[in-house]
Amino acid sequence: MQKIDTPCVILAGGKSSRLGADKTQVDFGNRTLSEWIFLHLQSMCEQVYMSVKQTDKFNFHAPFLIESSPIYAPIIGMINAFKQLDSQSLLFISVDTPFITQKTLSHIASAQNPIAFAQSTDRAHYLISKWDKSMLDALLWAFKSKDYSLHRIVESHPHTAIEASEEECFNINTMTDYHNALKMFENLQ
Repeated sequence: MQKIDTPCVILAGGKSSRLGADKTQVDFGNRTLSEWIFLHLQSMCEQVYMSVKQTDKFNFHAPFLIESSPIYAPIIGMINAFKQLDSQSLLFISVDTPFITQKTLSHIASAQNPIAFAQSTDRAHYLISKWDKSMLDALLWAFKSKDYSLHRIVESHPHTAIEASEEECFNINTMTDYHNALKMFENLQ
């Protein structure tokens, strides 16, 4: 399958408060989770970037987009990425969603609406998504309003939900999730 030409930004500037440990640094497949997902997405996309608060904790080379805002919200990384990258659309993937496939990501990237996201059986996954630069004003308005919910932006703009499996959309929020992710990873090997 041909690599996706829409740049992909891994959102890794969060607090990881529910996990109780820094998500970006937990072990995953003989690497840190952040390095593993970076390499995983690099095998699918022409350009992959890491949106982070600071780079000193990362022990691998990647193009880092530094978030200067002290606020911990995905919208910060999204706004920052649009300001730093010259692209009409960007893919956004949370660092804690390691199982997305190229097929699904390709469908998301090629969707015509200005917002496209993964949709599992029971919920929308806005942090596995494509956003067009035309949405930057809406993101900035939400930021200035201190309303960091992506749901409200999505619901008030044209969007496409792309069907994805529960496994692809699995994200690591708690230690139980982390242990389940490790089991899922072992089963894929």
